[in-house]
Amino acid sequence: MKKLISVLVIAVIGALIFIIHPNKEDVTASNDKEARANRIASVLESAWDKFGLFSFQIGDTDPTIWIGMDETKSEQELRDYLNENIDKYDLIYYNVEVFKKSQQELEIEHAMSLIENTVFNYIKEKNYTDVQVHYPSIEPKPVLKISISKDSERSSEDLKTELESLVASKTNELQIKGISYEIQVFKS
Repeated sequence: MKKLISVLVIAVIGALIFIIHPNKEDVTASNDKEARANRIASVLESAWDKFGLFSFQIGDTDPTIWIGMDETKSEQELRDYLNENIDKYDLIYYNVEVFKKSQQELEIEHAMSLIENTVFNYIKEKNYTDVQVHYPSIEPKPVLKISISKDSERSSEDLKTELESLVASKTNELQIKGISYEIQVFKS
């Protein structure tokens, strides 16, 4: 009888563990930051044209989703769409920040970001340790500022010409046709 009770107790405990303890892979997949960000990105990509999205970023250390959208589109409709299409357990991890701008302004910001990345990567590739790329400004006109250490033998004019040639050679690749910008190089 004791043996039967022992087997019965072990069976009940085993059944409870099986019922109560969720599948470890399911928990890991649903709570994984990268998987969550990918699910959210998929929804945002599907909303791209419908809501005039121009950019989005899902914060890794900062729990915020930043969304850039055309100022002529409805932010509330976008928020409703996100609430309907993103699992509430994914969405609770983030604050959603929407900024609205004109399509032209968003295109200029995007182009300047591409130019900045191109110049930054080039400077890094060339190992120009005495050169620093600054975040581009848009107002009053699009400008990318580059500083050279005042101790450097590198010429501001030569570097400016080099970088302008680089960006001009990649205009089609970067899709920045028709965007007016300036590269300023100075010693500091």
